[in-house]
Amino acid sequence: MKKFLPGWVTVVLAAGLVVSGGLMLLPSATAYDAVAKNSSLELFMDVFSRTSVTYVDSVDSQELVEAALRGMLESLDPNSVLLNPDDYENLRIQLSGSFEGAGITIGIREDWLTVIAPVEGTPAFRAGMKAGDRIVEIDGNSTEGITTTEAVMQIRGPRGSEVELTVVRPGLSDSLVFRIERDVIDLPSVTAAFMLDDSTGYLRLSRFGEETARETQEALQELITFGMQDLILDIRGNAGGLFTAAVEVSDLFLPSGTLVVSTRGNAVGEDNYYTAKGPLFSGRTVLLVDGGSASSSEILAGALQDNDAAVLIGSRTFGKGSVQTLMDLGEFRNLGHYGIKLTTARYYTPSGRSIDRTLEDDFSDGDEIPDSLVTWGILPDIELESPELSGSLPAELYLGSFFFNFATDYVMDHEIGDDFWPDSATVADFRQYLVDQGIQWDEGEFTENIFYIENALFAEIAARVWDREMYYRMVAPHDEGIQRALRYFREGA
Repeated sequence: MKKFLPGWVTVVLAAGLVVSGGLMLLPSATAYDAVAKNSSLELFMDVFSRTSVTYVDSVDSQELVEAALRGMLESLDPNSVLLNPDDYENLRIQLSGSFEGAGITIGIREDWLTVIAPVEGTPAFRAGMKAGDRIVEIDGNSTEGITTTEAVMQIRGPRGSEVELTVVRPGLSDSLVFRIERDVIDLPSVTAAFMLDDSTGYLRLSRFGEETARETQEALQELITFGMQDLILDIRGNAGGLFTAAVEVSDLFLPSGTLVVSTRGNAVGEDNYYTAKGPLFSGRTVLLVDGGSASSSEILAGALQDNDAAVLIGSRTFGKGSVQTLMDLGEFRNLGHYGIKLTTARYYTPSGRSIDRTLEDDFSDGDEIPDSLVTWGILPDIELESPELSGSLPAELYLGSFFFNFATDYVMDHEIGDDFWPDSATVADFRQYLVDQGIQWDEGEFTENIFYIENALFAEIAARVWDREMYYRMVAPHDEGIQRALRYFREGA
């Protein structure tokens, strides 16, 4: 059986795992006066003043203060951070699940601003923009040297306004001009929900935001009407989000009055969170998890596992057992809207487990932590062996956009059927493409990573042909986690 490599592995290759879940929201009116008269602040102001006036080079006061504040928060823990106006707006979008713009995911590929994918149902999608399109102008201004952040700010805008994108598409000699009317772009939490067979439903949950519980409830209700008796709930690669969303989703699977999670913190004391409504679905449930399942995902996983409401299949979760409170600092004169994300509590599963990574500091010299001492994260009931990548080739191929660019060309020359999977001919074409690009590799390393290479090719090619739901339908027969869950339902083990 072919195995499917979860998408989070590619993200890790690109930039490391970024976890921003377990968030609680705090109203901006909350005041903190206890530190108003603090001699340490006088020391800070003295150092700041002297540095601003006497440093050898001119310094930007705003950058200096931001650096000091970032350093202060980073000295506490990796998850406590200052949010400048851009950071704050991006986090707000992640949590609310919507923004106003054109509806494209973009990135820099070979020094060009490139469409990674248009979001389904958005103005850019309806206009016909495609993955691989190179955006060379925004509203008549060249994108040469532009950063992704700068491009995002230019493409986003109020609903009803227009943005003009000039695009160079591989295979076409003339550029294309898209005049797109911006609209509200929704970022769904439920990215797939369908029946795998007559009795088994599949639901993929990609984030925990303000609308996650509602979306999950609606998806479950629809699957139940289709005759679902067993459910595969997939939270692999889900890095978290809102703390409350995890509690609300747990409520859909647990009896009323069941403990979901407890939190403890210096300022907030101890709180217990219970279900309120009772289960919407009480059939057999498998929860798919992996090392990319973090924070709010782990709250859900711990609640279902400790209350025997689901069987967990996959690999150990990330191990982020702390809660961050999002504090709105408001507008600061002409500097923009700031906030901080501050760790205010640790959370514990219903059985009292803390799943936070606490041993890493003791092994900071790089020594491997013995399995007997690993207590962070949630260990699934049925463990699957995680695929291991060999050498530097996978990262080189991903970071160099070779899978992305090959797929863009491949779909123009090949008919992609519903049963597509990269076969020996596809892999041979990819090898030739790498030769044409001047890439050299060790044949043994290529062979050792063929599992990853086939999955990466499938992911990039499929993303250009099918919508999200069809993509996951096509993945299912090759996905080891899904197939193991189906076996569990059939055999009970």
